[in-house]
Amino acid sequence: MKTPIACGIDFGTSNSTVAIAGNGTKKLVPLEDNKTTLPSAIFFRPKMAPIFGRRAIAGYTEGDEGRFMRGLKKILGTSLMDDKTNIGGRAVPFTEILQTFIGHLKTSAENAAGMPIDNLVLGRPVHFHDGNEAADKKSQATLEKIARAAGFADIEFLYEPLAAAFAHEETVQDEKLSLVVDLGGGTSDFTVIRIARDKMGRADRKDDILSTFGVRIGGTTFDYRLSLKNFMPELGLGTQYRDLFDKDKILHAPTGVYFQLSDWAHVNFAQTPKAIQETLDIKRRSLAPEKIARLLTIQENHLGHALLGEVEKIKIDLTEAEAANAQFHKLGLDFEFPVTRREFESAIQDDVSRVMNAIDESLRRAGVKEKDIDLLVLTGGSTELPIINTLIQKKFPHAAISQGNKLDSVGLGLAYRAANIFQIN
Repeated sequence: MKTPIACGIDFGTSNSTVAIAGNGTKKLVPLEDNKTTLPSAIFFRPKMAPIFGRRAIAGYTEGDEGRFMRGLKKILGTSLMDDKTNIGGRAVPFTEILQTFIGHLKTSAENAAGMPIDNLVLGRPVHFHDGNEAADKKSQATLEKIARAAGFADIEFLYEPLAAAFAHEETVQDEKLSLVVDLGGGTSDFTVIRIARDKMGRADRKDDILSTFGVRIGGTTFDYRLSLKNFMPELGLGTQYRDLFDKDKILHAPTGVYFQLSDWAHVNFAQTPKAIQETLDIKRRSLAPEKIARLLTIQENHLGHALLGEVEKIKIDLTEAEAANAQFHKLGLDFEFPVTRREFESAIQDDVSRVMNAIDESLRRAGVKEKDIDLLVLTGGSTELPIINTLIQKKFPHAAISQGNKLDSVGLGLAYRAANIFQIN
């Protein structure tokens, strides 16, 4: 017997959403404290069930013992997916960690539906990896295997920008040629598509989709750039130290630990005993020991994710303000420093150029011009960045803008598609 409920899951690098279709409705599922978005974070506590989202972040930042992980979607298709990591003294495969998170989303959907759910439409970026078709296929295959292990039986995939288009379609009376700009946590995806309310029930939309394109740039990319430009120099990036055997020989501090601390998916590698010992060795011979001491405090107290949380907060603050103060007091470090929007925009300038070039490529593949676009559908938190918002609106001054809720429209669109694919009323 066919299950009368289906769901869509937008498993994001930064945030995830779930929506269900059935009984004549499509609706988002509250995932935490009546909020429909859940930070894609998991916190494993000793001898206790893992916790997720904001609770996971709070448990970690308040100093509870355990292993915190965030941004795991970024490792799909990489060699890390075949590895294991130590959690509570046990070597746990990364696939099992993702399965735990997806399983939590499934449980949330089933609690909202009041019944088991077998049918799933799972969102995916247009490209998990730029220019690497093999890694792209491996990423989807891995994600499908994880979803099956979590209990889903029938699984379909849908490009995330298409889902965003479907979520906005019910508000469009007459047909519009639309450009969907979906700037997520890990990727930026674009679709040129014809949308209209009377097209919503169609199962086959191939003729309406003119092009899809994407690049591996997103909100966590911008965090990474901001961290390296403004935050890591305060922890010793760019400083020097003396050679162990020749005191007159001056060396540059190794950069690997700074790259790891700036990447949500790799933070834990900067906090291993080996990484801490390497920093201790540098500190003894450093020409800027006070900065290396700050780095050591972050590493020894496993504050890397909290540090990136401050980076993310400053990024968000700079969407509204021209400057913001980065504060390290809650990390046990008594200092702060200003960051300006101009500095941030300088740090991400090349990435923004790639995003705008990707929009041009989407139009080229669709065979349309900028003037042909009637409607812009903007989704994903990074479309809030002033530099991106301004450039897009300048490029399409004549187009209407349908924004909606930028964080959960993909999840809702996946539920609309699930209703069509699985023929659920």
